[in-house]
Amino acid sequence: MKHSEAVALLERCFGGREEGAPRLIEAEDERFALRPSAVWLEYRWYVSGRGMAEVFLKSERVRPEARADAEATVVRVHLLGASEDLSERAAKLLVGGRPAPERLMGLFGDDGVRRECVAFARTSVTVEHWDTPGPRPLLKEARFSALTARLADAASTPEERHEAVQRLAEERSPRVVEALLALLSRQPSLMALRVLSEWGEVRARAPLQQALAAVRPDNPSDLWNLTALDRRLEAWELMVRQATAR
Repeated sequence: MKHSEAVALLERCFGGREEGAPRLIEAEDERFALRPSAVWLEYRWYVSGRGMAEVFLKSERVRPEARADAEATVVRVHLLGASEDLSERAAKLLVGGRPAPERLMGLFGDDGVRRECVAFARTSVTVEHWDTPGPRPLLKEARFSALTARLADAASTPEERHEAVQRLAEERSPRVVEALLALLSRQPSLMALRVLSEWGEVRARAPLQQALAAVRPDNPSDLWNLTALDRRLEAWELMVRQATAR
C-alpha cells in the first residue's frame, strides 16, 4: 500500500470526525529531519464523546516530496476511552485485509491489549483496544508501598523507576495516578508520562511540557516522543472541556 493509499483509507474511515490536536507529521517538520530512522512517522488524534482514536502511520523514508508513492509499512490505531463510533470506524480499516496475527508475535508480549491485525500486501493494519473493561485488582499494600518507595528513592536508577511505573500501572487507580504525578513533580519520567497520557490524566501535561522544553535540539528522538504525548494530552483536554460544557 502506498502512503497516498493509506492516507486515503484513513480519510474514508475517519473523515468528518473531529481531531483533538494538530497532526504530527515528521516529514513536514524540520525539527525531525535528522532523526536517525529508515521510516517517516505520523500521528493523528480523532475524538468523539469520551473516546479517542490515536492513529499512527509509518512509511518508507524517502524525500518528503516523494512520500505519496512511498510504501506505507504500518497503519495502527490505538483506541482509548470509550467511543462506539470510533471503534466502528477503526474496524472499517480492517475490511478486505488478510488476517495476519503472525505479524504481532513477539512484538508486544502479554500486555493485556486486544489487537486485530490484517495485511494489505506488505502493509500491516492493526487496531489496538487499550482500555480493558471492568475493574483492575489492587496491588497488595506491601507491593504498592515498595514500588512507590522506589520512585521516591533518589538513589534509584532510571531503569528501576521505569520498571516500578510499569508494575504500578497494572493497578489503574487514583492512588497510582497520584504516585506518578508525584514522581513527575520531582523528575521527568517518559514511562510515567506515557501511562498518564494513555489514561487521560490531563494534570500530567504541565510536567510533560517542562520536559519538552528541556529537550536539546540535537535530540530529535525524545523531541518526537514527548511531542506526540503532548498532542495526545491536548486531545484529552479538548474532550474534558467539551464534557464540562455539556
